[in-house]
Amino acid sequence: MRKRNFILFISILLITALVTYAGEKKYNYPDRAEIQLKVNYLSRIIKAPFAKDSDLQRIKDESPEWLLFTLSFSTFALTNIGYLDTAFKKQAIDVIDWAIQKTMSDTVYNSFFPGKNPLYPGIDSTGSVLYFGHLNMMLGCYRLLSSNQKYNALNDSLSKHIYTRMKTSTTFCLPSYEGMIWIPDNTAALASLELHSQNSGSNYRDICSEWVTHARHHFTSEPTGVLYSTIDPISGEVLEKPRGSMLGWTIFFIYRFDKNYANELYENYKTNFSGNLFLFRLYKERYQNREINDGDIDSGPLFLGYSIPANVFAFGDAVAMKDLRNAQRMKRLITIGCKLTYQNNEIKYNTRFINLQVSPLAESILLYMETMTEWK
Repeated sequence: MRKRNFILFISILLITALVTYAGEKKYNYPDRAEIQLKVNYLSRIIKAPFAKDSDLQRIKDESPEWLLFTLSFSTFALTNIGYLDTAFKKQAIDVIDWAIQKTMSDTVYNSFFPGKNPLYPGIDSTGSVLYFGHLNMMLGCYRLLSSNQKYNALNDSLSKHIYTRMKTSTTFCLPSYEGMIWIPDNTAALASLELHSQNSGSNYRDICSEWVTHARHHFTSEPTGVLYSTIDPISGEVLEKPRGSMLGWTIFFIYRFDKNYANELYENYKTNFSGNLFLFRLYKERYQNREINDGDIDSGPLFLGYSIPANVFAFGDAVAMKDLRNAQRMKRLITIGCKLTYQNNEIKYNTRFINLQVSPLAESILLYMETMTEWK
């Protein structure tokens, strides 16, 4: 079945390339009307109460991390949109506020801090950088767009907490779960510190340059020049080789605090993990590895070594780096892999070829990537 689906997938790629596209084009941001339909969908989902049959509960049943990412990437996307078009700013602030409240609820944090509130009465001193990093960046986004200071004190204390722990860590990284460090999760936390310095004038962004120096010497894989995925929390020893699903994710967070380094990693990623197929560009999950297997919870199913997240996240990197011709190549691939549904003044996505329940996570991440812009 999987082989037949893959043959069908490649056939559609070829037909689309030969019939639909007569020449190369560059990627363009979605128009205002399309963005509004996507914002309408995310706004409804985020404002709806948690319930057994709600979209947010269903995405949590797939993965608690997916629930957190749906809320955080909706926030990041709305921040992009508020910057690109001030007509969206008021709505963006409102929905981000709802997303923050949801993220601070026990429905979300219990997956990372079982049985206790990690924020009150005091911040958990050993807390998950995965949860803290995304929440802190969300708080920074609200602070960036809104004059309301309701989250400023929490943003200040959480930023100080992350900064202090990273500064005293021998690896410049914090665990996502007990005894488990993922480099991508730490880049999100670092991006939140850069944003805090931008908003408040704090010196917390200083650790970002220190981290980059450390990463160049300790987290960089040869000969690819990209970052590893996981390290040992005590020794800092590398535990996993670079992976496309984590590289693309890591790069667009590094973009928030060191654009030059992000571009360097992106070029190395593109050179060593990708290749062109007619008017498409495909990214592999692992370097020089085309093994067909079931992947894992991060990459999902692999096709000849190519993974869905590796390609989707690389699209966001290309948009951020203004590599617009390459972005358009990947946008074509995403368009073929996704089926858009227009209903009740909203847009949502469904996957083709494989049964993967990813709404509303897909909407939030893709909207963030296709609207990538600097927050300055």
